[in-house]
This record gives sequence, C-alpha cells and structure tokens, in this order.
Amino acid sequence: MKNLSAERGSHPVSVTWYGQAGFRLAAGDSRVLIDPFLTDRPDRRYRPPATAADFADVTLVLCTHEHVDHLDLPFLREFSAVNPAARIIVPLPVIEVAVACGIDRARLTGAVPGEELHDRDVTVHPVPAIHGIGGDKPVVYEFSSGGGPVRFLGYLLEIGGVRFYHCGDCLVYPELPATLAALAPDVLMIPINGRDHMREARGIAGNMNETEAAWLCAEVNPSYVIPMHYDAIAGNTGDPGHFTTLVRESAAPATVLVPPRATPFTLALS
Repeated sequence: MKNLSAERGSHPVSVTWYGQAGFRLAAGDSRVLIDPFLTDRPDRRYRPPATAADFADVTLVLCTHEHVDHLDLPFLREFSAVNPAARIIVPLPVIEVAVACGIDRARLTGAVPGEELHDRDVTVHPVPAIHGIGGDKPVVYEFSSGGGPVRFLGYLLEIGGVRFYHCGDCLVYPELPATLAALAPDVLMIPINGRDHMREARGIAGNMNETEAAWLCAEVNPSYVIPMHYDAIAGNTGDPGHFTTLVRESAAPATVLVPPRATPFTLALS
C-alpha cells in the first residue's frame, strides 16, 4: 500500500456513499458532495437516503455531467436554499443547463479538462469522460455533442492528502488508463452497470461493465476501489460481488470497498 503519510501528509477522510454515483468526502475544513442523486422519482429502486438539509455543512459540490442521476437539479435547488455558500462545479457547457433550471449562476464554476480548480484545501483535476448520448435515438459515445467543449467529466480530487478519482459515467478509451495512472489516485470510484445493444437501441446509455472496470483498476493500481452506479435505477444494475471477484483474479492490489448506503466510514492510508 502506498505510504502517503510520508509523501503527502494524508489524514483520515470520512467517506459516505448515497447510492448510484453519489458520495460525500470530509476532511479538515472541507466537505465535498459528488453527484448527489437524492430526488424521489418513480424509476428509483429505493427512496433517497438523505435530504438537502443533511448537507448544510458542505463546502463544495461536484457534478460530472448533466444527466439527472448526476446533476439532480431539484435536489440542488433545495440544497442551495439550505446551504447559501457552497460552490457548485459542473462541466463548463452545463452551466447554462443549471442556470435555466434555477441554480444561481454566481454559485456555479465551469470545469474544463486539464485546468485545475481549488477550493479551501481541495484540489480538483477534471478529466474527459466518454459517455453515451441517446434519448430518442440510438446511443453514440462521445466526449461532447457536435464537437463542442467536453461536457462529460471525471474528477481527480485531493482531500486530506488522499487522491480520489470519481469516474462519473464513463467507458474505457485509449488514453484513459495512462491518464489515470499518471494522476495516481489512491481511491477509484468506478461504474459497473455496463451496457448492451438492446438498451442502446432504445437510447439508454451505459458504462463500463464489471470486467472492464476491473481491468481499468488493474491498470491504474489504486489502493482502494469502490464500485458504483449499479443500484438506484432499474437497468443501471451491476454485480459488485462479481466485480470484487474479477479484481481479485486480476491480481490487482486494490482493496474493494462495498459500503452500505448513507453510512460514513473512515479511510486512512498508511
């Protein structure tokens, strides 16, 4: 395991998973909320495990892209009412989407691949994610629509001296393994819900499956990996047990963490 205490002065970080791709990370004076999906909807498989009032102390929000299970605008409007100060980071082209749905432009910061962002003691490094664009048409996988600025991101964020990489919604693309290995995440948060022809023909996008996610984990070599995006919506399901087996069989040194929802745990690297 990496000795980050000596290299970067790592400290214990509180980690909470809220289902789908939603996480809260807390260390020092920073409380970071990533891709919260906490609005009750008919297509949810369980009720939201938290409300906006539970995040009044959050200092920074990161949303990887504009889809509802990552940019939950009804939740963000409620959050903004109970938390007047936290900055909300979204991909640069998504700012107008958020503003049109009632989010104060002054709260928003646009993220661009390769341009680091800083908030208190947190550093955020946006990385392009290739993601499906579908809706009423068969899915195609792109970094943006129409050749415009990248609108699908993952985020490498350092908090408490620990580097977390949240993949957002993403497939493996040729440059991704080397890019992530160079960023040296200690913790990889990775989708495992997969995709298939039948869903894509109906305009339903997918992500890496368990095999692809385990392969990427072996290439990147984090200390920990947390599978995500497999539980909240019918059709977005994956098998964390199968993923765990594949990581073990790959001989990757990562410890797989499958936390219960809305239950904080402490992650300390030594």
